[in-house]
Amino acid sequence: MRPVVGIVSNFDVEKDGYFCLVHYVSAIEKAGALPIILPYVKEDDVSALLDLVSGLVLTGGGDFPTELYGAPPHPAVQRMIPERDDFEFALARSAFDRPMPVLGICRGMQILNVVGGGTIYPHTLDELQNVIDHRDGTPLDKTVHEVQLERDTQLWRLCGAQSSSFRVNSYHHQAIKQLAPEFVVSARADDGVVEAIEAPGRPFMVGVQWHPEWMYDSEPACRNLIDNFARACSSIAREPA
Repeated sequence: MRPVVGIVSNFDVEKDGYFCLVHYVSAIEKAGALPIILPYVKEDDVSALLDLVSGLVLTGGGDFPTELYGAPPHPAVQRMIPERDDFEFALARSAFDRPMPVLGICRGMQILNVVGGGTIYPHTLDELQNVIDHRDGTPLDKTVHEVQLERDTQLWRLCGAQSSSFRVNSYHHQAIKQLAPEFVVSARADDGVVEAIEAPGRPFMVGVQWHPEWMYDSEPACRNLIDNFARACSSIAREPA
């Protein structure tokens, strides 16, 4: 039985409608899972929504309020959608309460860290020295920098354990500041910015700062990561209710 994977939707304020970039859907489908796009439901319905899926993808998107991680407002924090923030944070909290495989991508990785008790930098260029611009406008189908994987981490194994570094795309202006207690860092960029985290005590809770769905066909490590996520979801789907 193909596992069903829930993918968090984005929201077009002008058109008043949900949307999801096709790369999320196509990568999950190529990995052998059945993707469904999740709309925003009331917090009371979040657990019931998660009951319908075997795995969860927390997707990229705009920023969320700095107050959620105890930082002062910053002018670079933009494109906030309160309805998405309320839903996605409730969704992540509910996912923490079950052994469900979770893959956090870009914003999704930052949500995992904040929900787990960590913080992020509202704007890395203002707060970190000697960092590159991780959102310089390069399209997501092009690589920007290398990531260095920590050997013997879950991510290192998930990506194939063939190489400890590879080049990735990049489209973020925020980054992990204080790591949540349950997580460990599993990859960094050359400038020291945290590029991936994982929760060793869980079957599969991994966050990456880049967008592996855009590199599914071009980078074996990204394909391996998503394929192994789908396999983890399949294991959950086969477990008796």
